[in-house]
Amino acid sequence: MKKRLLLGLSIIGFMAGCGQQPQLEVSTQIEKPKPVKKAVKQEIKNIKQNKKEVNIKNKPLEENIVDTSIVPVIDESVKELDNYQKLATDLSKEIVHFDFDKYNIRPDQMPIVKKVAEIIKNNNKGNYTVRIEGNCDEWGSDEYNYALGLKRAKTVKNALIDLGVDKNKLTIISYGESNPICTAHTKKCWAENRRDEFTLLP
Repeated sequence: MKKRLLLGLSIIGFMAGCGQQPQLEVSTQIEKPKPVKKAVKQEIKNIKQNKKEVNIKNKPLEENIVDTSIVPVIDESVKELDNYQKLATDLSKEIVHFDFDKYNIRPDQMPIVKKVAEIIKNNNKGNYTVRIEGNCDEWGSDEYNYALGLKRAKTVKNALIDLGVDKNKLTIISYGESNPICTAHTKKCWAENRRDEFTLLP
């Protein structure tokens, strides 16, 4: 009887011991995530550090964003534009006047033609055209004045070519009486309208 009792207690003790084993395993599993959390924190730290290093490396690129190789091209374009504007202004100041119902160049107007020739020849490298614009006073019909304005422009063009201007840089047009610079009905005003003007074309 005592043997059976002892045997029963032994079995109960053994089973009790087996029942406690899973608690140890659970306890061990609970401790495992700690190093994982530490690894994650370290990884986050590494990412932040790498991002900082990338920003530092990229900083000189942000500061030097302007491509200095195009600066000479921009400077040259600005210079060409300034020269073009100056040439256009210089030509617009010169006006050749004519006598009533005439298209030949008066002796007192020849210095103006020569000055225009020098202006164009001194700027011969530019890719441009000079338009010679013939104008008339209000006397005569529209058809007559148109033809007279064309003759005045052609006369000056031929004079410029004789003075050494490239003919490919010259073109002519007639406005007849449609483009007056003075509208008063006086001799002085009519004399001002009998003229050739010069316009620079790109």
